[in-house]
Amino acid sequence: MTRNVSLRELIAGVEGLALLRNLYDGSDEAADLRLAELRRALDDPALGAADPTPEHDAASGYAIWSDSYDEPGNPVIAIEEAVIGELLAARPPGAALDAACGTGRHARQLVELGHTVSGFDLTPEMLERARANVPEASFEVADLRELPFADASFQTIVCGLALSHLPSLEAPIGELGRVLSRGGELIISVLHPFQALLGWNAPFSGNDGSRGFVREHPHLHADYLSAFASSGLQLTRCVEPTITEAELGAKKRAFRHVPEATAAAYLGLPAVLVLAAAKA
Repeated sequence: MTRNVSLRELIAGVEGLALLRNLYDGSDEAADLRLAELRRALDDPALGAADPTPEHDAASGYAIWSDSYDEPGNPVIAIEEAVIGELLAARPPGAALDAACGTGRHARQLVELGHTVSGFDLTPEMLERARANVPEASFEVADLRELPFADASFQTIVCGLALSHLPSLEAPIGELGRVLSRGGELIISVLHPFQALLGWNAPFSGNDGSRGFVREHPHLHADYLSAFASSGLQLTRCVEPTITEAELGAKKRAFRHVPEATAAAYLGLPAVLVLAAAKA
């Protein structure tokens, strides 16, 4: 599918979310300001220009995104890395897997922590970046739903910001559980399902400035717990870091036009869901 998304739509959505979140405990003055900004956005013809924004599958989307993925400014990555880093630092060195590794963000930390690291991704272009960024690790092309590793191969597995791109969790978590050794730990992160239910996906821009997105499926906490149970995994940690003022500026398009509404809409909302599960 391809949507023609205008800045007017984005601003209207942000203003609406800000209004809803403060409907009963905000001030009348703030509500009036939100409505005034919304009227201006609806009346401004410059905001009505729409950019074609096609949906890509993960392989093709991340192939386009690979050139700019590591650039600073992605608030989800910034929030996620802090939590994942703390959880990985507590793991004893051993055989570790960076699943759907992308450019090797987590593989790099695993190597620095003394692990013997393997990684895989669906997108060859992302793996090129990973091999350059983390030459000490070994990487290959693979799919989360069919892993080329023997049973119980890894003591630590991390899967960052990938599982919610898949419509079902059973196969990928089943495979991750299969290759995890007893006593090992699986650490995953995803865009928080609350954000996915608000319509947030994984947007990116190509080198030519064209926009696109990879879908984020809003799997709920119960979906993850059910998949863990089916795979012999037991939840050990659940962390839900929220959006703070430090990340607001990274929502560049909305924040540039309506900073107060962007703050009222997003501050304090959960940004990422991080789960850790052990294999008994």
